[in-house]
Amino acid sequence: MKKITSITLILLLMTTTSKLFGQQPAKLIINPMPSAQHSAADEATLATAVAVSQSILEGNWAKLDELLDDNFTYTGDGYVFTKDQYIGFMQDMRAAFSDFEMILTKSVVDGEFASIQFTSNVVNTGKFMGAPANKKLIHVDGIFMRNIKNGKVMQEWQTTDLLGTMTQIGGGALFFYSVFVGGFGVKTKPPVRKGDDFLYVDGKVVNYDLLPAKEKNKYVKNYMKNSK
Repeated sequence: MKKITSITLILLLMTTTSKLFGQQPAKLIINPMPSAQHSAADEATLATAVAVSQSILEGNWAKLDELLDDNFTYTGDGYVFTKDQYIGFMQDMRAAFSDFEMILTKSVVDGEFASIQFTSNVVNTGKFMGAPANKKLIHVDGIFMRNIKNGKVMQEWQTTDLLGTMTQIGGGALFFYSVFVGGFGVKTKPPVRKGDDFLYVDGKVVNYDLLPAKEKNKYVKNYMKNSK
């Protein structure tokens, strides 16, 4: 009986540690979309919009590059990004959060525009927006709209509860948000795009996801050092 109890405690500890340090592959969950009202063109628009989120979750930066038009722009939560800056921001975000679960809850398609409501649950295991990791489970809600023409995303607008997210992260992230959005005459560096191999450990992003938090941060640090 004692042996079984000890094994059970070890398994529980392993499960808790896994969740705390982010050792689960990223997961995209798509709630059933009302397809009855969608034309074939609407379905194609929606599929492209979803593919962008899928590429980010998979860390498939080459695919994300293909989906975005060269003149793509992003506007949201006080940010305005070019294509490369957007990819760089998503790479930073993907690297800093583990146990990534993104749920696409509702969608509306109107011609060349697809609007999708989402919710994400992540564990903050890496430095992000000036703040060190707090290893907390963070809940993020938002909505984005993507303008799509000929299979390419031309523009994206997004509204996220970013202030709530930064508050959950705490410390430097909240300060960074207030400076970036509020101004105060402080210049901030735009996100830098990394290579298409970023986060690929032994050829797979899932191997990065399964690393303990310290190893994740070590990988990112070494990657940035070697890419200079």
